[in-house]
Amino acid sequence: MSHPHEYLLQEFQIAIHKLVPLTPPAVKLEAQQLHDELAATETSSEKQIHDALVHVGRKEYPYRLAYHELCADDEEVRLQKLVFDRLEPEVKTKIDAVTQHGVHILDYVKSPLFEEQLTSTERYQVEQAVLLAHDALNSQCSERAVKRQQNFNDLVAKWQAEEDRLQKLIDVLKNMVDRNPKWTDEIIGKVAELEEGWSVTERDPTEEQIKQEIDYFQTVLAEDAEDGEQAADSELVEG
Repeated sequence: MSHPHEYLLQEFQIAIHKLVPLTPPAVKLEAQQLHDELAATETSSEKQIHDALVHVGRKEYPYRLAYHELCADDEEVRLQKLVFDRLEPEVKTKIDAVTQHGVHILDYVKSPLFEEQLTSTERYQVEQAVLLAHDALNSQCSERAVKRQQNFNDLVAKWQAEEDRLQKLIDVLKNMVDRNPKWTDEIIGKVAELEEGWSVTERDPTEEQIKQEIDYFQTVLAEDAEDGEQAADSELVEG
């Protein structure tokens, strides 16, 4: 019998397999143990699975950002070359007609032109080449990071500090929940949505996004407080 949240657990397992290569083994092990425990318990709730994804995502965040920053300088160029090296001449000629004008091969694969200009066999060849290129790129990046271990460690520390800073911003919003019962549920919901961004299956929370929500709720809370004061003043005058 499958788990009631089988699809979400499958997403969790895929996310574990996609953790960046230099994620510490302890983080990967904890993630797998969390997944297996949740999968083995039929009563595991959707919230428990989401909470586990958020927990793992926060732990992986600094390693993922450090990994990508260390390897990002020429990643697009190297990826495109690795793909082209794996294509047959006639397919390469077709794609080169597009990419020579500045379109990256990954953007081309996602575009309608990919379906229109290539046969199903040619598309399959390109898609397989992209998958293999990603694997090769990850291997190259891992080797680069190992050779530049201190650089990588410094970047991890940088992104750990950024993670803490973003969470403190979210906590600013969280601390507004008791200021006005009218807005409590909405603030709680928005905090949950922002923290969901830490999940390994979601986009990372951003400073702009968090500050936008803080500004919004500060405004509505201030307006309600002002309206309340005016109403109280009116009652005093009438009294």
